[in-house]
Amino acid sequence: MSVIASAPAARASSGRGRKIARKLLINAGQLGIVGFAATFLMFVLLRTIPGDPARTVSGPGGSVSQDQIDRINAELGLDKPMLVQYFDWISNAARGDLGKSLVLNDSVTTLLADRIVVTLQLGMYALVFALLLSVPLSVLASRFTSDRANRSVRLIGTLGIAVPSFWLALLLIIAFQNVLPTFGYSPISGGIGAHFQHMILPTVALGVGMSTLLFETTRASLIGTLSSDYVRTARSFGIPERRVYSRYALRNALLPTVTVAGLEMGALMGGALLVENAFAVPGMGRLLVQAVLARDYTVVQGCVLVLVVIVVAVNLTMDVVYSFIDPRVRADND
Repeated sequence: MSVIASAPAARASSGRGRKIARKLLINAGQLGIVGFAATFLMFVLLRTIPGDPARTVSGPGGSVSQDQIDRINAELGLDKPMLVQYFDWISNAARGDLGKSLVLNDSVTTLLADRIVVTLQLGMYALVFALLLSVPLSVLASRFTSDRANRSVRLIGTLGIAVPSFWLALLLIIAFQNVLPTFGYSPISGGIGAHFQHMILPTVALGVGMSTLLFETTRASLIGTLSSDYVRTARSFGIPERRVYSRYALRNALLPTVTVAGLEMGALMGGALLVENAFAVPGMGRLLVQAVLARDYTVVQGCVLVLVVIVVAVNLTMDVVYSFIDPRVRADND
């Protein structure tokens, strides 16, 4: 009997898995087109800004003949049409070869490998900080729905979103310069305590803006969910209020929060560029800014490509998370 009963469940689970995989493939194709367009636009813009990569390679100062410039351009493949250059670069990148830095004379893949971990750590800490701050506060604030409470929430949310992360970083440096490390980075291998001490201020500077946005989104969603019929029914059965929030209201209200968190990942990575430079954190954002200032085109291309891949991967992951958070999404996949 148990074997017979488990067969339909197994088929349903298999069918759900195939539908989720099909949805992921469709979304991956759409996001792949977006990533292709973003990298191509970046590739074109880099070649329209003032500056000559050949002169960058030849080093500062000194006179360089036109023959030497032509030879360097030929070695770098810059004498080819732009479309050919792009497809050569993207095909090499697919094999893990992002080229060689024009300034640092090192592999771009190696440079990024040393720094992407730092940026991912900062982004993860900022996201966790934003969720831990916004979700409990939104649950508390959802109990207050008066006009005065709504105006106060909108004011706090507007101020939080309007404050630039780099300006907040400067304020944190001034306020906590004698309390916490304000510059540099300590790897986890050097001690978990020193690592988190160095990451506290960058995490707060980067996560405050996202936390206010998630707070407003979760609170508004919770207020709508708490007024729904199934929540009123749960309360009429005498279910404790804590369980009503945790099992019925919050779980269904988190879908917009997850959506916003996924969409804001690009902004989070963009904010990391400024925060890393403010706190001298040796991440990918600091490397990108230094490469732009030095006109190190290959490093800029590699950094942008990795950022695009991260954003695409996060959005694909959010599609899977939806299915586990909201039962209505699971029903669509079944």
